[in-house]
Amino acid sequence: MEERERENFEKAVESKEKYLIDCLKELVRIPTFVPPGENYGKIVDWLIHLFEGLGFECERVEMPEDVYEARQKSAELSGERVNLLATKDFGAKESVDIYTHLDVVPAGEGWSTSPFEPVIRDGRIYGRGVADSKGSVASLLTALSVMKEQGLKSKYNLRVALTTDEEIGLYSGLCFFADEGLLRSNYLLCMDGDNEGICVATDGVMNWEIKVYGKSCHSSIPFLGVNAIEKAMLVIEELGELKRKVENRESKAPCSSYMTEVTGQKHITPVFNVTMISGGVKENIIPPSCTLRGDRRYIPEEAVEEVIKEFEDFLQDIKTKHGIELELHCKPGYPPMFTSPDEEWVRRVKDAASDAFGVSKEIIGVQGGLDVAYAVQKTKQPVCAFGVGNWIESNAHGADENVRIQDLKDYVKFLVRLLT
Repeated sequence: MEERERENFEKAVESKEKYLIDCLKELVRIPTFVPPGENYGKIVDWLIHLFEGLGFECERVEMPEDVYEARQKSAELSGERVNLLATKDFGAKESVDIYTHLDVVPAGEGWSTSPFEPVIRDGRIYGRGVADSKGSVASLLTALSVMKEQGLKSKYNLRVALTTDEEIGLYSGLCFFADEGLLRSNYLLCMDGDNEGICVATDGVMNWEIKVYGKSCHSSIPFLGVNAIEKAMLVIEELGELKRKVENRESKAPCSSYMTEVTGQKHITPVFNVTMISGGVKENIIPPSCTLRGDRRYIPEEAVEEVIKEFEDFLQDIKTKHGIELELHCKPGYPPMFTSPDEEWVRRVKDAASDAFGVSKEIIGVQGGLDVAYAVQKTKQPVCAFGVGNWIESNAHGADENVRIQDLKDYVKFLVRLLT
């Protein structure tokens, strides 16, 4: 880009700051937290009006009730599972699917601002979803608006998939899009994630539950029973060995320099966590059962079938060693993802992001899970995940979630450079 063109482009983006912030504020004000996942139709209808104004053909895509019932239905969820597909044919030889999710996690406690009434403070905008991931949606709308006003034609045909229920972690609107053949471009850009690097790899996610059994009796005569909580403590202690074994492995996918600085590791690794425990009936009753829950993150080099078998074999050894009665239930979520760093699409995304943010963006893997991994297992598309904010600073999923306004504007520049 010539110097004068760059100056004009920078001015065009700066002139759209109010539009960008106004879009983000309106998106955040529509509370799409899941569970329960209500208001999906409301946010999609609001977006359709804007995309149609930018020359896109829009389709309101609702997940059918039978699919919803079979893949994700729970008592915590309610409302229609509505998603948006917006397409525009630029007569290009190649096409790009652009994706992120419209749902957010519940607000939770500890906010110093109203989570669904965004405020600006010290160059940042605060509100639930500004970083994960409504800031990306506002930036995309702004980038498309800049392109329209500047007469910039996309070098790709565009298919924008703004879907729901990603935060459930089981079967999202994007998974449904993949199963229905609605993702059909040469490449896929995932706008979920942070802006620390160009993510080409993620861990897969598997939630698990272990039910440890005992025998109830009066707490004053505990020798007549079996304390399930005490047995569960033995199981947790033994699981430490499995945790060490699992987390000693590593992927060929590099982690970010931040992760290397904090942990010393150079590649993403599997993760094993015990995160929940529940048991007991009353203070004077020996507990008859205790439930442990957690998650197992597995690298792209691991198969979920092998992950489950390793877990089952390990627990069988615990049962034999301690005479503990227990049951394991595994619930696989999104699979792992891997795109070769040598892919041409990865180079294009990296170059555009590095230019827009003024710093070389590294190619990385992350130990989180994304629903886009499920999608590309089906479509075989090269995919990069690159989002709008730095999640360490933004406190995504936490109280006072925020994003720098400069990061939003830089992301607009990234999208325009990538697409034109």
